[in-house]
Amino acid sequence: MIREAFADTFGLLKNLPLLWLSGLIIAIVSAGDILIGGTDQISTGGFQIIAFLLFPFIIAGSYGIIREEKNDLSVYFRYGKNYYFRVLLPLLIVLFASFLTILLVISSTAIIGVIPTADSAFMIAMGVSVPILLLTYFYDTFAVFRDEKIFDSLKSSIALVLFYSWKVLLFIVVNIVIFGITLFGLAFVWAALLWEKVSELGEMDPDLISSMSGEEVMAFLGPNAVVATAVVLFLWAFLITPFTLTFKAAFFRRLEKVPIEQQEQVGVYDEKGRWYKY
Repeated sequence: MIREAFADTFGLLKNLPLLWLSGLIIAIVSAGDILIGGTDQISTGGFQIIAFLLFPFIIAGSYGIIREEKNDLSVYFRYGKNYYFRVLLPLLIVLFASFLTILLVISSTAIIGVIPTADSAFMIAMGVSVPILLLTYFYDTFAVFRDEKIFDSLKSSIALVLFYSWKVLLFIVVNIVIFGITLFGLAFVWAALLWEKVSELGEMDPDLISSMSGEEVMAFLGPNAVVATAVVLFLWAFLITPFTLTFKAAFFRRLEKVPIEQQEQVGVYDEKGRWYKY
């Protein structure tokens, strides 16, 4: 199924070029965050807010093009506008539920006398947020492809993930592998753009390098490091954003076609018509 969805993804990206518009939008915002926001904390926060607010629009717009199978800009903007809050509001609910659960767990451990350290708090946050995000992973596809409302899309996503748990986990693993391969390749691009400085850095004492902070490394690499980072981040967002959205939509549509086998329940009806399962 994942292999078929993977093939569908490249077919959709080829036949519906407007899907790359989502990547271009996020790439511009990401590069701007590095080039402009890198020297201004206020600007950095502004770019992050812009990216967060844009994501529901580009998700809905991309899914709309796939759903209609029309490479039409009006379809992209229509779905982005009409389904914006159907994508945004469940996301806010998921984030709030994750934050509240993490806070309750940390508070409970503190009440019984176990003060969480930074590492344990991080582990608690991961242990709470990852399952919640995984269970609600397909809420946006249900919202756009099935026209489901806020809580219905969340419930449908949870049911789907629980029923196809191994297929979904394998799909997530494949995405992580693809992310890793892409990031590894872009690391070579970044190193090639800064080859002279990276070579000098490689000749330095390893203990000295390990003692340097991230800011000190960037200062050593010079101003070109910021430009190179922006270029790589632009390429990353431009490639990964449309691929991720399209791959997810293709996998969801494939998953919907899998017949659900209903187990026959054995039981009897009593004289009042009540069902008793054996």
